[in-house]
Amino acid sequence: MVEHADIEGWFGAEIATYFANKRRGGDAGNKGTRYEDHFVAYKVAEAAAALIDAPSGADPHIRSQADGFVDDVRIAIPSATDYYQLKNADSVNWSSGEHPIATDFALQFRLSRHLDEPGPSTALVVPTANLAAMLRKNIPGAIAAHTQVRHFPWAVTLNRLVLESDTLRNLLRKLASVENASDDVLPGVMYALMNACLERPEGATALELFAQAAKLFPNQLRLMPADADSFRYLFLRDAFMRVLANIEGLSYGAERGFFHWSGFGTSGIFESDVSSDAFKAFQDEVVRRNPATFEDFEKVVP
Repeated sequence: MVEHADIEGWFGAEIATYFANKRRGGDAGNKGTRYEDHFVAYKVAEAAAALIDAPSGADPHIRSQADGFVDDVRIAIPSATDYYQLKNADSVNWSSGEHPIATDFALQFRLSRHLDEPGPSTALVVPTANLAAMLRKNIPGAIAAHTQVRHFPWAVTLNRLVLESDTLRNLLRKLASVENASDDVLPGVMYALMNACLERPEGATALELFAQAAKLFPNQLRLMPADADSFRYLFLRDAFMRVLANIEGLSYGAERGFFHWSGFGTSGIFESDVSSDAFKAFQDEVVRRNPATFEDFEKVVP
């Protein structure tokens, strides 16, 4: 936590008082489902999906209502520290008000430098593409080197946000417990991520938040890390796979950490992940009963 004395020493008493008031306002406002809650859940989804594509990549620490002059969302990796300010309004500009956005961005960059944060940057997030384009054209020169403008849509409900954003749906499909998840499944994935963020107000890494979401809403999200082969070889017993290999027409897999099967025009997915006690018991039962046909196998499924 940034100390008041440090802010006063670096910026003076007036700015230190403003910083303290801004912190108290952020703490009081960090309740309920808001634009910021949607955005931080989106950034967790984005980061988790990136780690599926590149498991060796950096796992960013993500926090909402961080200490700072730009404080809505902070995302940090070893090489960069990104601060986001969100303005869910039809009209936004850089210079109006007692404490203009441009001033806050300049102060945040200076603060990050005092704190020796790597690669600090600032970003303004607004709900319409037209507003984002206008603000992008008018970024003040004093902050242009470290500032970007992002468009993130606003929707009254999380369900509507997901259904109206192809980009978001594509991310969530990577994170769902099933392949090619339908549109009615995806809002549940986003809801799980958002609640994980609300449960961890101090922030956490993307994978920690993902694990929190999976704990809060079992069977909604895939297992991580994303090495598909590891689930099969770590959790599917040899004796279990030998039985399945002898069943004509049966195909199966566990790419997302959930056992699924298909054959003869039907398919299914086991309701608990492959690391669960329930799936271990299912494997034991399959081995014990040793089904010889697809029909016999489906009789073993709970």
